[in-house]
Amino acid sequence: MARVQIPAGARKRPGGGYEWRFTVDGVRASVGAPTIEELKIKQKEREAEIKAGIYKANKKITVSEYFHEWLERRRPHIRGSTICNYKVIFTKHIEPYIGSVNMKNVERRQVLAIQEKANKNAGITAANHALVLLKTLFKAAMEDEILIRNVADGVKKITDKTKRPARETIHRELSDEELKIIFKYSSTSYCDSLFHFMLYTGMRVGEVGGLEWRDIDWKNDVIHVRRTMTRKENGHFTLGATTKTRAGNRAIGMNTNIRAILSKQWELYTGTHGKMIKINDPVFPSPNGKRVTEEKTASVVKNIVNQANRHGETLANFGTHAFRDTFASRAIRAGMPPNTLKEILGHSSLAMTMDLYAHVSQEDKKKAMQALDAINL
Repeated sequence: MARVQIPAGARKRPGGGYEWRFTVDGVRASVGAPTIEELKIKQKEREAEIKAGIYKANKKITVSEYFHEWLERRRPHIRGSTICNYKVIFTKHIEPYIGSVNMKNVERRQVLAIQEKANKNAGITAANHALVLLKTLFKAAMEDEILIRNVADGVKKITDKTKRPARETIHRELSDEELKIIFKYSSTSYCDSLFHFMLYTGMRVGEVGGLEWRDIDWKNDVIHVRRTMTRKENGHFTLGATTKTRAGNRAIGMNTNIRAILSKQWELYTGTHGKMIKINDPVFPSPNGKRVTEEKTASVVKNIVNQANRHGETLANFGTHAFRDTFASRAIRAGMPPNTLKEILGHSSLAMTMDLYAHVSQEDKKKAMQALDAINL
């Protein structure tokens, strides 16, 4: 077995692991890690931070300074949408209260105060997101040897006992009556065909926004889902090179309804573009020819709900994800094997498919109980 080569300036700690002290551009620094490989990686990261002018000594670094340093380090490994969310949470709920505080001086009661203020100003979800970010940040600070303990550990998330499960709120099935009302008022919107398409395919709105004409296999009646719209670090949407997850890259078969919608879109597209056809143009563009996003479709949904209620019809708020939920529940009810549904929805886990999307209606429960009438004891 080859002997581990310890870099010059590094040493093996008595309690285990390694430490490396070094100087870069006159700045003294040190890093620690359980293995030599990890130690070398950390040393390179710290050296880059010092040369970029974003490093500050452990004993002087504030919460804000460390957050931006940590985020810069995480940037290559996380999505732009995640970076955007971290920034929003930190800016709104953490920075105003402890941003200028030295990392070493943050106390548990300050964490509790942040959680309480976030809950009061923005609700339970925001409070819990702030807590999770603080725990993650302080855990990283311990690994960087800035802190010896995580002051956010032991602080529990706020629980809402009145909160209904996601399958009844965010992930809810739309009734026949609701769908009639929705499509009545969406008929004059550019999203009408898009909403029907989501209902018949179970695709996410971001995936529909990323759908291009080269993804439609007319010969084999197959739709290839290869990419999705993603939120960038600045909060704006862009076309991603891949789907949300590896399992999201999939093929969905066309039925009569789906083919009719796509044929209609093709007629509209060719009628506008003539011979100037581009296979990477969006199948469901917005009125200005750009790609549809969650924000744009959410605005259309809001208008539909408002119109319906102004005309005396009862339509509760819903998100475009409800079309996906409705597709899944009806597919199960129609006898589609759960594993087939999992593949069509692009899930990696069958449990996720059945728990979140396969809703059970009151009518389903009645029929199930009535079936027991046939049992004679």
